Amino acid sequence: MMKKRLLIFSLSVGAVYAQPAIAAGSTQDLLIQKLTQVQLGLAPADPARASVLLRLADLHAERARQLSMQELAEGCTVCKAGEKDREKALNYYSEALTKVPANSIAKVHLQMGHLYELQGRGDLAEKSYQAMLGSSSSPLEVAEANLSLAEMAFRKSDFVKAHDLYGKVLATEGASSQGLAAYRKAWCSFRMGNMDASLVQLQEILKNPKLQSRMASSRGVADAQFLEEVSRDLATFMAARGIKDGDAELLYSLSPENFKIQQVTLLAREGLRLGQKEPSLKVWDFVYQKQSDAKARLEAQVRMAQLHFDLKNTAAAAKSYQMALNLWGGTDCTLASCEESAKGLRQFVVGWNRIENSKPSAELLNAYEEYFKVFSEDEDMYVWGAQAAAVANQYTQAAQWTALANKVILAKYTAEKDVAQQKVQADKLEKNLLLGIENAEKSKDEVLLVAAQDDYLQKSVLKQKSFDVQYQKAYAIYQKGNYTVAAEQLKQLAVAGQGSRQIQAQAAELSLDALALLKDDARIQQWSAEYAKLFTDKKAEFQHIHQKSILTQSAKLAEAQPDQALLALGSFNAAAASPEDRKVYLKNKILLNEKLNKITEARVATEDLLRETTLTDEEREFALGRKVWFAELELDFATALKAAEQMKFGALSQDEKMLKLALYSELADKDPQQYYSQYLKQSKDDEKKALIATQLIRMSKAPAKDLETYKPYFKSNPGLYARAALQVYGLTNDKKVLEKALKEKGNSQQDSFVMIGKILLLSDLKALSTQVAAHTIDTKNQNTIASGLKARVKLLEKIDALANKAIASAVWSSQLLALDLVAKENTRFYNEALALPMPAGLTPEQETEYLTILSQQVAPNQNTAMMAETKVKEFWSQKTALETYKTFAAQNFEWAKYTVEEVEALAAVAPEDQKASWTGAVAEIRASDLAQVKPTLAELEKARMNLKQNPFVASAIQEVLVLEKKAQRKSMVEYLEGRLATLAKKDNEVKEKQQ
Repeated sequence: MMKKRLLIFSLSVGAVYAQPAIAAGSTQDLLIQKLTQVQLGLAPADPARASVLLRLADLHAERARQLSMQELAEGCTVCKAGEKDREKALNYYSEALTKVPANSIAKVHLQMGHLYELQGRGDLAEKSYQAMLGSSSSPLEVAEANLSLAEMAFRKSDFVKAHDLYGKVLATEGASSQGLAAYRKAWCSFRMGNMDASLVQLQEILKNPKLQSRMASSRGVADAQFLEEVSRDLATFMAARGIKDGDAELLYSLSPENFKIQQVTLLAREGLRLGQKEPSLKVWDFVYQKQSDAKARLEAQVRMAQLHFDLKNTAAAAKSYQMALNLWGGTDCTLASCEESAKGLRQFVVGWNRIENSKPSAELLNAYEEYFKVFSEDEDMYVWGAQAAAVANQYTQAAQWTALANKVILAKYTAEKDVAQQKVQADKLEKNLLLGIENAEKSKDEVLLVAAQDDYLQKSVLKQKSFDVQYQKAYAIYQKGNYTVAAEQLKQLAVAGQGSRQIQAQAAELSLDALALLKDDARIQQWSAEYAKLFTDKKAEFQHIHQKSILTQSAKLAEAQPDQALLALGSFNAAAASPEDRKVYLKNKILLNEKLNKITEARVATEDLLRETTLTDEEREFALGRKVWFAELELDFATALKAAEQMKFGALSQDEKMLKLALYSELADKDPQQYYSQYLKQSKDDEKKALIATQLIRMSKAPAKDLETYKPYFKSNPGLYARAALQVYGLTNDKKVLEKALKEKGNSQQDSFVMIGKILLLSDLKALSTQVAAHTIDTKNQNTIASGLKARVKLLEKIDALANKAIASAVWSSQLLALDLVAKENTRFYNEALALPMPAGLTPEQETEYLTILSQQVAPNQNTAMMAETKVKEFWSQKTALETYKTFAAQNFEWAKYTVEEVEALAAVAPEDQKASWTGAVAEIRASDLAQVKPTLAELEKARMNLKQNPFVASAIQEVLVLEKKAQRKSMVEYLEGRLATLAKKDNEVKEKQQ
């Protein structure tokens, strides 16, 4: 615009001296040539020379202008055209200054100043303008100089200087370009920060017709373009100052008719750009109310929606947003033709989403929904909306939008011809399909998940996760419990050779899990073998499952078909199995062989199990327990003992464990004393301790001594102590043992004390009977007779004392035998006393007196004998006594020897009518005792072999038990009786189950 003004000035100077401008081009060049020749032919002092110089200067300046315009049109970057012509023009003007009239000098300076400016020689230009001020007295010319100086200052951003100069131009009445000066002055105020002054000045231009054109030539005529520019800057200045109430109305009223709404819209946009949200909102509303164009109203509502939202007025924002969407539908807008509004609507929802990213509201989701009604092909918005819905737990909505996004993306992929863009769409589709699955998974809605998975399988182009999705579908079937279908589908995925090896392996493992839940061990065995070959990195794992399936199949058969179960175990590869599986295999093998009575095979398997290095304490205990039991079944008590010694017997107390080890020791013919001794130290069971003490005494090499040693253990069981004493007596025949034991009798009436009493009394009776029977009265003289009688009386007193003792014991046999001896010996004494010779030298009277006295003295013996005989007869009248003895002897065979001696003594004194019976009883009891003769080793071995071969047959156990009783192996008898009891208990349990 400045260049145009300068060229206009250049033409005006020449107009004073020359003809009107001629045509450009060759005519112009020809004219310059002719005038140049004319100028060269004129003398320096020739008056005509001045006009020629001015005309040539004007022509060169004009040609420079045209060349510059042409160069600019051609798009120059470094523009130099016309420089030579300008230089020549300046030379001609400089020469002309000395020749032109005084009233023309100012105009020449003005023209030269313009040319210097075009050459970039600002200092010379300013000198020219200053010279013009000094050489002219014309206010209008001064105004022209001031305008040019103001423009130079303005371009140098010297706004203070420019402001003053523009003011001088405006103060000059009739000065040209006052509209431009006023416009520039307003900008100077603006640049100087005087916002209100700048606004006033712009408004003045728009109100004052004298200022409504830029140039002098248009003075008084409104320049629409200029006014449009001024009103636009007014909008800019208002926004820069800060929009105030009424600005929109004022701007609207001052702007040219065709630009009114345009400038107010600019004000609204500038206010928005500068962050003046609330004022901008009001201006946009003004625009909306004044705007007749639907597209413009659309933009206003879009802007208002965003501003309402920014100002936290969500309801108003949503209303404007909805109105904008409605306006879009009522126009012919496309994404291209209404790009800004489309972006604004989109950005409104996106911005809202960004704010509510972690907690999307129902209003936001509704905004998405309304957006999609208008923009149904925006796949990215579908994606973002789906994400927001998923975060808000609206998974059904998320799934719908994801599906729509996939549909749009797939359509774009199908329509796309560019390979690179196709890949972009394919990638986008892949990601969104997978996102849909992810959201559906989060929803925990099975229907949504299946739909998303099916959507992926149907629409995915890349199929990157196709295998994974198929796996997920199969896994879902598995989770629903449809193991039959799941197993087959997972098997197909496992062997398909597609997808990641990891997922394939997972499918394989899960298929086996499904079979396990179906209890289909046959297929588990088959499939796991196949997988072991297919997945070499998991070979050991699948082999483990293979082996385990064999174990499981065997376990299922074990109850009803143990033989088939054992046969199934035959395919188990123990060498390749894991330690844990191998242990299970061996345990099952042990139990199945045991169930099938294959004890030898069970023992072998037990030894194999014990050789495993990873046995737990519990497993080792099991193996040792079975080893003990199998050794028992084969009567290998030495092995049973050795194994039992290694066991912890967690179910038994420590003292019970010692008893068990002691029993095995006895059965193995080993010394159990160490275990019994430990038992005695640990146990608090006095009764059992007494029994153990009895055992130790029985096995002792010094039984009498150990009887005393273990006597404290019989403190609460004197009867058992008496039995132990009887055992010791049977081994040592030492009566002192019985005598000591009898002192512990107290009030006890137990058989053992009764037996001790009978043995001692019978022994005393025999000894005393023998002594009395052997005693005679020496009749050599009266002294020997007296001495004999005295000795006999003492013996009879002993018999009486022994009889009293027997009576006190209340034992039938002891009383009878003692009284019988009393009767017989008192009778014998009575008879022998009366048969003694008379003392020599007695008179008849003295003899009679002697006999009378003697008869009186022995009469008590006669009476005693008679009473004893009566009592003996009473005892013999008890006919049940004999059977009682027989029964006692049968029940106490260990005392048979003593019973025989007792019955034999009774038979010797029995009445004639009973003597045969008692004598026969002696033979019978003695025969029964002799029947207890130990069996031969051959008999025992034969019976034991039969028992080993038939360990669970009661008759085989009974056969050995009978022989062991004869062998008086008490421990073995107790053990076998326990086996019989256990067997009977199991038989009863089986019968109960069958019932």
